[in-house]
Amino acid sequence: MNLMRKWTWWAGAAAAVIAVGGAAFAWGDHERSRAQAMSSMVDAGYSGALRAAVADLDALRAALASASIVADPESFRRHLADVEKYAYAAQLDMARIPDGGPDHRVNQELHQIDYDAAHWMTTDADPHNVTVQNTLRHAYQTVGRLETQLEPIAWHAGPVLDGRTGTELAPSVRNALARVQASVVQPSAAPKPAPASASKDAAPWIRRAEQVAGERVDQAKVSDIRDPRNGSYILVTGSVRGRPVRIEFAKTGTLASYRLTRPNGEPRVDLADAAGVASRWLKRIGLSNMVRTYASQVDGIARFTYQPVVQGVPALDASCRVVVALDDGEVIGFYDRGKWPPKTLPPAPHPLSENALRARLGPQFHVQDERRVLAEDPNGRWVQAVAFDGTLGGSDEPYRVVLDVSTGHELSIERLT
Repeated sequence: MNLMRKWTWWAGAAAAVIAVGGAAFAWGDHERSRAQAMSSMVDAGYSGALRAAVADLDALRAALASASIVADPESFRRHLADVEKYAYAAQLDMARIPDGGPDHRVNQELHQIDYDAAHWMTTDADPHNVTVQNTLRHAYQTVGRLETQLEPIAWHAGPVLDGRTGTELAPSVRNALARVQASVVQPSAAPKPAPASASKDAAPWIRRAEQVAGERVDQAKVSDIRDPRNGSYILVTGSVRGRPVRIEFAKTGTLASYRLTRPNGEPRVDLADAAGVASRWLKRIGLSNMVRTYASQVDGIARFTYQPVVQGVPALDASCRVVVALDDGEVIGFYDRGKWPPKTLPPAPHPLSENALRARLGPQFHVQDERRVLAEDPNGRWVQAVAFDGTLGGSDEPYRVVLDVSTGHELSIERLT
């Protein structure tokens, strides 16, 4: 009997050890799977950044071609605005890639294209000007070459990140990007900007522009721009301390964009201090309820993306970007998406439960995060919604699904990059 009790005790103890060990193994396996999934999401994010860069370069090349083909001044300015937009977007894409090259020459070239387009818009450059056309031709050729070189890197079959560290680029990708960087010819200095002509009959817009710039705008010129694609807006151009400035307003007076063209010196301001500068600047121009969602630093310039917040809920479909020079911490750029939410939350009389909303998601979508947001419905109305971030099936590609909290209807599906 004693022998039987001993055997039973040892068997029970062994079973307990096996059970605990099995649970620990299962927990460890779960954590490894979770870590692998997160690593795959990060890797997919970098792949997405490269692919987004290729897409933006393609759009930039088309905008450069349009600016070269059409000599009508109004159309020329519109195409230059597209050049500036896509050059800026491509810079953001490249800045998200770790160790994108030893000297960031790709972004230097993109910044020069961005700078030239802004300068020509500010100074009302003649589209027939030989220097302008030569610069456009050089930019078109450069962007085409960059797109051709980056495309096979963006769509290569292997991982972007090194599997051993998870933080460095894989050698094949790093070497390929280094070759791309080395192929970029250093851009020549931009031409010295000339002041815009003055306007005498637009004092309210000039005062609003000076509020944005924080100081006097010299030789200010106000134009009423009628853009068939993006709608009408008010454009104020001039100079601040001898530097060209371009400010766009919606007809309601809302700031749409701000660009101060100036050279950048040696960086002396860190990213955290620049973020504080950007937040204080937004408050000064009347945008106080904002949350920062993205920050990057490259070539002496910091770029921050903000979303408006309504009663603690971020508005997904609205955002703005603030650009800060890191030599002295001056705000030199602002761009918004042209969409701003209401000042109070729209009603959601019968919100669905979390489980009811999750039931609307497919079995291959693995949710890793969710949050309450504001979003636009198909009719352009702002509604309360829930954003689910997760991965798709075996691919581990990151996606965001936004569902209307009242109806459960899909508002958007976005592949995260």
